[in-house]
This record gives sequence, C-alpha cells and structure tokens, in this order.
Amino acid sequence: LLTLYENTLDLKMIGVRRQPNSMNQIALFLCFVLLCHETLAWVPSASNLASVRGHTLSKGPIQNVGKFKTTLQLAESSNDNDSNDNTIACDIKTGDRNGLIRHEIHAEDGHPLRLYSRAHSSEDWTCLGTVLLLHGRTWSSQPVFDLRTSESDERMQSTLQTLNRLGFAAYALDFRGFGETPRDESGYTTPQRCVDDATHAIEWITKLHPDNKEKPALLGWSQGALVAQLVAQSEFGRKSLSSLTLFGTIYDPRVVYPRRPLYENLKEAPTTPNTEAGALEDFTLPGSICDEAADAFGKLALTSDPIKAPWNELHQFNACSPAMVHIPTHLIAGQQDPYVSWEAQRELFDRLGTDDKVWTILPECDHAAHILQKRRMFIRAVVAFWRRLDPDLRNLH
Repeated sequence: LLTLYENTLDLKMIGVRRQPNSMNQIALFLCFVLLCHETLAWVPSASNLASVRGHTLSKGPIQNVGKFKTTLQLAESSNDNDSNDNTIACDIKTGDRNGLIRHEIHAEDGHPLRLYSRAHSSEDWTCLGTVLLLHGRTWSSQPVFDLRTSESDERMQSTLQTLNRLGFAAYALDFRGFGETPRDESGYTTPQRCVDDATHAIEWITKLHPDNKEKPALLGWSQGALVAQLVAQSEFGRKSLSSLTLFGTIYDPRVVYPRRPLYENLKEAPTTPNTEAGALEDFTLPGSICDEAADAFGKLALTSDPIKAPWNELHQFNACSPAMVHIPTHLIAGQQDPYVSWEAQRELFDRLGTDDKVWTILPECDHAAHILQKRRMFIRAVVAFWRRLDPDLRNLH
C-alpha cells in the first residue's frame, strides 16, 4: 500500500513531487475499495459483540445486573445450532428437571460459569437472605444440592428447594470442569480459580438482590469448604459475606499439599470416567439413606459428571488459615463422617479469628448428611445459625 501511495502523493518531506498517471489513479481507486472492504469486515456482528463482552447468546430472557449479564437458559437451548458463534458456553446435560433454573455468568477471564436455583414457592415469598453453595471434590451441584426422587420434592431432598421454601434465595455453582461448567483451556480445576469464580458469583448474587439488607452467606461442603474458607479469609470475603458455613470440611493443618516440580511439564488433563461405585462411596452408614435416593444420586451424578474433573495446584489449599477468618462461622459435620479429622475440627474451631462461631455435630450422619434421612436436622442447624440474630422468632422455621 505504501508503494502505491508513493506514486500518487506529494512527498514534500523529502522534496520529491510525483505526478500520478492513469495507472496510478486506477491503483489508488482499487486501494480505496480494498480499504473500505476491510473496514466493513472488521465491524463485529451481534454475536461477535456478545462474545467480546463475555456473554453468549442463547434462548431465554436476558438479565442485566450491573456489570454482569446472565442468561436463564431453557433445556432445549443446548440444541440451538443457528448461531455461528464459537464462544464456549455451558451445556445442558440433565434436561428440564422439573423447572431447575439455570444461570450462565462469565468470570473475569470470560469463561462461562453455571449456577442453579429453584423458583420461589409462593407469590408472597419473602427473601430472608441469599446463599451460595459450593460442592466438593468429585460431584457437581445438581446431585449434591438438588437431589430429588419426585417432581414436587415433598421429601425435601433438594437443598436448593428446601432453602427456597424457607425464604432463602439459594444458588449453587459448578466449578470449572464440573457439571455444566466446561473446562477451561488448561483442562484442570485449581483452588485459586475456584476462589476467583466463587467471588465472582457472590458479586453477581449481590447485584441480583439489591433490596436484600444482609450480605450473602457462603456454604462449602467437603473440599468445597476449603474453597469457601479461602474466600472468607480474603479482604473481599470479610467485606462481602454475612457468614461462612464449613460443612464436612476436610481441613487438616497436618496435611501439606506438595507443589509440582518447577521444571516438570504439566501433562495433558486426563479424561478418567467416573463410576457408579464412586458415586455411592460417600454413603457409609447402613439405613441412613433409602435405596431410591441412593439410586437417584448415582444416576444424576454420572449424568452430570461422566468424566472426573482433574484437580491441580492443590498446594494452594495450604493457605487455609482459621485465624484469618473474621466473619461469623458455622462448623458442621456428621458424627460418623469418615473424611473428617475431629482433632483437626477442634483445632479449626479454636483458632477461628471470630468469637461468633458455632460447632454442630449431627448424630447418626456421615459425610453427606444433607441428603440422608436426617437431612432436616442439617437444614434446621444451618438456618438457625443464619437467623440467630433475628429478633422475630417467627422467622426461625
């Protein structure tokens, strides 16, 4: 292009003046047409603009929440092939599931994240508070927090649905590589990335409920409790959370996760299938869960998570420090939880950096107390902690 322009423009800077001939004029005209074409081609389409802004177009109503955008996806939207947008989006693996509400938000790096909630139980429903639920090491939020063996969930097996009935706007997040949140480019799930994504989800919940006077509560189960503790330890957690619930936490100060050798190349993330036996290994007490519920959990778990999500950089969990938790904290675990160290639980409770703390032990329960036959005891304990300062006893369900 510069060569063509030199034949047609005044080059006054070097004292040369060239007169354009007819061929030069034709060349300049063609050059002008080419530039116009490239300029028009650069203008992004609607789908590209959505991609640039970190939002994937899909069926369902769009909600604008401050700097966030989210799509309430319908079950059939995963089969939409009309768009040529190659942006990664959350898939829908389990169908409608009797009105499960799916939210798709985008993390700071643009990666899509899936959250779930349930519809309010009545028109006069009043929000007593909001809460974010974090799942554990192997299974995503649907089997963990939304198990149900009937459409109406009259047995109150779904933690999401039960909390909603009691007046809490509950949301459950799928970490990267779990459930309907796709893996990122690395292929691995890391503690710090989970912390960042949970932080982003809390900001989104806060924006979604501007009239709620209380800050969101955070509940983490099993390895998800370590993620929740890291969120609560941060300056963001101290300013943005009302309370922390560590449920069945595997925290143990004597466990030190090793770093990967500095010059060891990171291997490609494995794609190991999950198994039915693995889905049922958390149920250890005979008679604590009915066969129907265990079967439903196994099927939903393998549908949501057919491939095991690989974790990496576990040394980031070494930063867990109870003394850095300065918000109200509820430590809760099943009395026969095989993954819990009671010495570590006591040390964790004693070293918490807050005096507003409660330690609850659920009798005749193991690791998955929230979906066992005594799950209502778990719900009562959790809700009672959230409402412990409520002057109106009628709100203590």
